[in-house]
Amino acid sequence: MKAAIQTGNGAQTGGGVDRIDYLVTADSYLPHSGGSRVYYANLYRNLVAQYPDRVTLLTKKVPGWKEFDVQESAENFRIRRRFRPLPNWKYQEMPKAVPQLLHAATTLLLEKFDCLHCGDLFPQALNGVYLRRLFKVPLLVFCHGDEISQIDRRRYQPRVRDFIYHQADAVIAANQFAYDGLTRIGVVQEHIHKLTPGVDLEHFYPRSPNHDLIEKYGLKDKKVLLTVARLVPRKGHKVVLQALPKVLRETPNVKYLIAGEGPGKNQLQKLVDELGLQQAVVFVGDIPHDQICDFYSLCDVFIMVNRLEAEGDVESFGMVFTEANAMGKPVIGGKSGGAIEAVLDSKTGFLVEPDSAEEVADRLLLLLQNEDLCKRMGTAGLFRVQSEFNWSTRAQMIRKISADLVMKARCRQWLKTAVAQSRNPSISA
Repeated sequence: MKAAIQTGNGAQTGGGVDRIDYLVTADSYLPHSGGSRVYYANLYRNLVAQYPDRVTLLTKKVPGWKEFDVQESAENFRIRRRFRPLPNWKYQEMPKAVPQLLHAATTLLLEKFDCLHCGDLFPQALNGVYLRRLFKVPLLVFCHGDEISQIDRRRYQPRVRDFIYHQADAVIAANQFAYDGLTRIGVVQEHIHKLTPGVDLEHFYPRSPNHDLIEKYGLKDKKVLLTVARLVPRKGHKVVLQALPKVLRETPNVKYLIAGEGPGKNQLQKLVDELGLQQAVVFVGDIPHDQICDFYSLCDVFIMVNRLEAEGDVESFGMVFTEANAMGKPVIGGKSGGAIEAVLDSKTGFLVEPDSAEEVADRLLLLLQNEDLCKRMGTAGLFRVQSEFNWSTRAQMIRKISADLVMKARCRQWLKTAVAQSRNPSISA
């Protein structure tokens, strides 16, 4: 039997189970961009690297999936893709959940799995509730926080959401924001496990900037600001642009790189023109995740002034903050959602009011004009990430949680069989 591994708090993570076969369902997966997709990739990669377990991932086809799957698939990590990701969570999309339910049910019927993990609420976790009942397999559901805040503002979906979380054997809260939301809607605290994102420390570490990128974007002798985020309102690009005129008056050699794509790009480009920032702002487009370190290394300050939108859209954690810290960079985030947990205010960076361009400008100037403060906060962020955000320990935690669920399920089955045998001795074990 595999020896248990000790975590920092003394928890046994071997779980007394030699091997676990996981069926994991997610509406999308890498190379589709998104923090939750990176979260799953790192979690399961580290899981199969440490244990003799096997993960089978049922997910959707996204651009670039064929090449990605060839590179990432292995005997103990299998990726199977069918269908396309849902465009939204509206009820008219629900019929599309039926083929996905049948696909997952067929997989469970034809192969043996010990545990079902669902990475998205609709339709994966909703399907998971019924698969749990049909196949008697323990169900673990992930929650990143926006599933709570966004659905709160809808009419009927909160009932479905609460039903799913209450039926799950375990719910993984990816941050404190998610944990608080789950407790608020009445999920039993013993079923909630907080598991914040880690950072791939073999990929994210301080390094010299790429000189080709310096030449490409005209960054020589510049102070560089960077935002890596989808171009949507809650990421706060607008308020950074509004703060730039004041910053440029006092520190003229600033260049702001905006990495990412999204529906808000035209509006942001229009704002750049209105504010006369054409020489100071560069839209660099989407960056493949394996190249993002090159851009972090370019910046003096990473900034994403995230905010809570009226419809409940919120930054659930903000992995970009800890990634930038891992590169030794100070960060600025908004006082909203999970960024409050990702950024230690006045230690690894600053948290600002997300609607205050004046406060954003002041914090930027404080960092840009004080190189010692920049280095001190970047170093503090690096040490914090190295000590608190290791993916290996998070994989140990998810293994321990899953092993406990599997052992309980096996005990229930054993007791059921024992009771049946006591009532009818002719039944064989």
